[in-house]
Amino acid sequence: MRETIETVAKVAPPGFNAFLEDVFGLNVRGLRTLKDLYVRPKAVFENARVIDWANTHTPTIRLTFSLITVYMLLSFFWAAEDGALYQGLYQQLEVLKETNPDLPPVDIMIEGWFAGYSVIYPFAYMFMHFLLGSFLFVWGKGTTWATRLRLYFGLLAMGMSVALVSTLLLPLITVDELLIYTLGVMFLGLVLYCVTYVRAMSGTFSVGALLWRTPLIAVLILIMEFIIGMITQLISGIWIGVSYASGA
Repeated sequence: MRETIETVAKVAPPGFNAFLEDVFGLNVRGLRTLKDLYVRPKAVFENARVIDWANTHTPTIRLTFSLITVYMLLSFFWAAEDGALYQGLYQQLEVLKETNPDLPPVDIMIEGWFAGYSVIYPFAYMFMHFLLGSFLFVWGKGTTWATRLRLYFGLLAMGMSVALVSTLLLPLITVDELLIYTLGVMFLGLVLYCVTYVRAMSGTFSVGALLWRTPLIAVLILIMEFIIGMITQLISGIWIGVSYASGA
């Protein structure tokens, strides 16, 4: 048994790529897939129609969830007490507390909100987008259900990569700039969805067909983002209320 282990270790010892896979669920192929979604999305979308991704790209569902995981691990950027998001939410909760004195203290509400958001958002994101992606028929005739999800999550990986980068810049944003910054990030995501879809699906549809499919899928993704945000806030609010009541 010991000889077998030593033999395997000599043939394929775990390296940095394996470490990234263990920690983040990402590997070199995953990073290459993300790069290709920016540089040559058509190649990724073509490989999505092959069972094993042509042994070239990482499944986009896994890639998207990995990006969300990294996003949550970087919560000290977007959930820092001196950050714009925290301070802006704190101010809103203070106003809400003034008009609703029976609510829990602001400190408890905001801590509960961020805790609930961190737990709920990734699963709400994946589940709700899974539903939307299952019923979007904008990928060409004969595209199977599994392939539709692969292609749809390829677009989502683009948006999540933008969210990840924008998170790193949040410490530089003030509370007064937060709304404009958020709208700017949303607009960038919208443009990225459109550009990626057109580049990846060119040749599959006519120009006229692309003209209505492209804004449709981009807007539907943004609408779903709003719905996911509302669901996350609702469940987080319930979480806060139950936790406060049980501890009172």
